[in-house]
Amino acid sequence: MRVFHYLLNLFNRIKNAGVENPNESGSRLTKHINVLAFFTSILVFALGGIFYWLVDSLYVFIPLLLEGIGMLGVLAFNVAGRRDMANLNMFSIHCIAAGYWTTLLGNAIPIEVVTAFLIIFLTCGSFLAYTDKRIRTWSLIAIVVLLLLIQANVYFHVIHPMAIPPASAFIMRLCTTAGMLFFIIYVMYAFVIEIDGLLNHLRHTNTVLMANAAFLRETFHEVRTPLNSLFGAAQLLDMAHKEHSNDPTMQEIAPEIKNVLASSLLAKEIIDNVLDFKKIEAGKFYDIKKEKVNLLSSIEQCIQMNQYVANLRGLTIRLDFQLAEPEAFCDDIVFKKILNNLVSNAVKFSNNNSEIFIAALQKKNEAEFSIRNMGVLSQDKIRTIFLPFESERNTFLEGTGIGLHLTQNLIARLDGKISVSCDGSYTTFAFTMPLENCPQSRQQPLVTEAQPEAASINEKEFAGLKVLIVDDNLMNQQIIKKFVSKTGAQTVITDNGKEGLDAAIADKPDLIISDSHMPVMDGRQMLHELRQVPGYADIPVIIVSGDAFSNGSENESDEMLKAGALAYLKKPLSFKELHAVMKTHLPKGIYNNQD
Repeated sequence: MRVFHYLLNLFNRIKNAGVENPNESGSRLTKHINVLAFFTSILVFALGGIFYWLVDSLYVFIPLLLEGIGMLGVLAFNVAGRRDMANLNMFSIHCIAAGYWTTLLGNAIPIEVVTAFLIIFLTCGSFLAYTDKRIRTWSLIAIVVLLLLIQANVYFHVIHPMAIPPASAFIMRLCTTAGMLFFIIYVMYAFVIEIDGLLNHLRHTNTVLMANAAFLRETFHEVRTPLNSLFGAAQLLDMAHKEHSNDPTMQEIAPEIKNVLASSLLAKEIIDNVLDFKKIEAGKFYDIKKEKVNLLSSIEQCIQMNQYVANLRGLTIRLDFQLAEPEAFCDDIVFKKILNNLVSNAVKFSNNNSEIFIAALQKKNEAEFSIRNMGVLSQDKIRTIFLPFESERNTFLEGTGIGLHLTQNLIARLDGKISVSCDGSYTTFAFTMPLENCPQSRQQPLVTEAQPEAASINEKEFAGLKVLIVDDNLMNQQIIKKFVSKTGAQTVITDNGKEGLDAAIADKPDLIISDSHMPVMDGRQMLHELRQVPGYADIPVIIVSGDAFSNGSENESDEMLKAGALAYLKKPLSFKELHAVMKTHLPKGIYNNQD
């Protein structure tokens, strides 16, 4: 028993030769190489004695001795920390030995077993030992060349094998077959161990990702709620400033109002980018849905979205639209997200009081869009700018460094390409994408200078109409109520879906604005119950949600729209978006009708 423990400890020391940290990447491979080298040396020395006894020749003894010593050299390289040399030494010795013994011993070495040994043991072994594709390729080429040379020698008899008595040849054939089968089985076993390790790591990673997703879901939902209040309050203050621009107090706090609104917009963009990045990691990114889209209108909307922050920095945004036709088949949501990210990036990093120039050009069956701003990017930065978490910093705004990485992914989803260049004064981002059913002739290009969107809210616009607000957060209730009241509509506030349903049935409103996640009854259940009540199926319902991820296979927006919601808006809520939806689904107020 003591001898067994001694041998076991010795074997473990040999197996772990050169392994300082068992958890280190590549340590398991080093152990496999050590085991193979150790058993190969033992097998070679053992077979060397048998073969030399059967065939009294130095052509057998000396090469076997060198092969065994060479395998011990593999252990020495690993102990010295030179793993690449150890792997190369193992691969080279096996290749040379396979070619030499097959040529020298002839029928004593079964050519079929040698072929299986080269294909399975050396090929799989090289894939275990090397991760570099070039090294793997050269290893495969070496194996194929060796097999061809062996087969050619067998056929053409360029080198004649030594004469071996039939009985000796039979014993040698059994020994070499057993030895090669051992190595083949061990490599297959090592592959199974590697696959099991990868599967266990994948299961652990999936568990971590699920926990991470749950944490992010709750965190971002909680972050969106106060951000919604902050963004809403900033929008109300901005509206009040425009209404009372001559008031000294409003003039004094105008810069602070603009900064709060700009910061809220940036925080919203950062959250959306982080969520999209997590979707990429989870493999659940956007499904492309092409439809007829007015590209000119989409570009102008993206400009309007960024015009406010651009005005704060004195930036002018100009558009040169030269596509043959403004309409094309495209995914409007993805296209807007791409362009918005690039325009937003240009607004962040342009020099103050400069110009941002957007161009849309026709190139056969492709469209090329470019966004140029005054600003300098170094060549080192250009090489890494599309990598995640690579971000510049300026004195006005900061970013997470994932916006351009997301943009590149989205453009690839549209079968397009993106590039960036800098001429020393201006930086230009350009991307192309295929255009479907787009004529290639246009009489005059359209060149416009974007202007900030003017507020168009009328205090009597929805006068006499009733809007039910359902939200469990007091700040959100008050923010939405103040905005809706500015349109002239009356408001009723409830704290959860159950109270909202009862209030709607008791006094039928003209519109319901409801949160998604609430205690007692959430927005989805309230919507479902409301649609079951006769005469209430036609009430417009707008869902406002801070949900970050989908619980199931569909996005929450799709689920809500299928359940009967007429619109789904994300927190932080843009009053421009809310106002546009209200205008779409509400009739004019009674005072407007009297006009």
